[in-house]
Amino acid sequence: MGGIKILDRYIFQEFVISFVAVMSFCALLLLVATIFDKFQDIIKNDAPISKVIQYFLLILPGQLLQVVPICAMLGVIFSIGSLARNNEILAFMTSGVPSFRIAAPVLFGGLLVFLLTVGLGETVVPKMSARAHFIDKRYIQAKSESKLTTEKDVFQRGQGNRIYLMKEYLIRENRMSQPKIYDMNEPYDGVARRIEADSAVLISNEPEENKSVWTFTNPRIWTLGPDGKLESYKHYEGEVEIILEKDLATFLAQRKNPEEMNFMELREHVRGMEERDQPVNEFRTDLLNKITFPFGTLIIMVLGFSYAVRTRSGTVMTAFGYGVAWAFGYYALSAICRALGHAGSLSPYLAVTVPTVVYVFIAARYFQRSYRWYN
Repeated sequence: MGGIKILDRYIFQEFVISFVAVMSFCALLLLVATIFDKFQDIIKNDAPISKVIQYFLLILPGQLLQVVPICAMLGVIFSIGSLARNNEILAFMTSGVPSFRIAAPVLFGGLLVFLLTVGLGETVVPKMSARAHFIDKRYIQAKSESKLTTEKDVFQRGQGNRIYLMKEYLIRENRMSQPKIYDMNEPYDGVARRIEADSAVLISNEPEENKSVWTFTNPRIWTLGPDGKLESYKHYEGEVEIILEKDLATFLAQRKNPEEMNFMELREHVRGMEERDQPVNEFRTDLLNKITFPFGTLIIMVLGFSYAVRTRSGTVMTAFGYGVAWAFGYYALSAICRALGHAGSLSPYLAVTVPTVVYVFIAARYFQRSYRWYN
């Protein structure tokens, strides 16, 4: 038992060293690639060096999360492959240690990587990505702050049969400029009520009561009958409070990208879109992908182990090539299915489960071969 524990610590240590080395190398490559990508904009717009450094530091963690599966797989190939090349794996197996037992400390390391990936992806990385994108637009691309905090010519569907139109929406002030609100009738072939005003400002959002309260300036309200004829018209001078739907300010504001939201925020966003009868395939696919993509780390690690454990002297590059090919195949299949899910050609559930299920079967098949590698 003591020997097994020593073996576990030894293999786990080798994996951690290899994984950290690969991640460090990938971080350097990603940093260099990002510098080259943004270099022209930085020079052209004379971006402040402090903001540029801040941008690179903030954008890097999100980029690294995307390459964790392949980094983990390479960590397995380099660590286990090194042991196999030095005949240490042969010594373990001839001593009665099966391959799945050798894989245990590696998979434990993969589980830690998985938990760390999920934890960072749900806490700090979304906020860092949002801040990085703001710095990119504001300082590197030199867009004015007013453009970044103002939505122009807004057209937004609301809950039920409601439609919002306005010249501008000032995000920081939660202010509508020249809003027009249309409540359509049930067949959606006419207007039941119409509200216009010079402006409207959010007073409070009360989701528990399913409402938000807005102050409208000089509102005009038309009520029409089923036949389209005017039933009433009211014109108010000054400010009038009008109750609208909950979380309206969030949907009128500039939309975040899925990578700038954690799972709960993205799920709430999808729910709000469904309430407004908006297409949700893209966001639902990305929501489900937040669950399935981290599992890809464990799956690809098993594939990497299956090749690494059979490594001999002179076959390291072969194992490396196969491992990289399978890893990129996983990325390619995931990207294709996600694109189909975004477009609505494939169910969001299928779009995220197909790559996972396919690679689970492949990984299981190749891991089974690791039992017979010496035959």
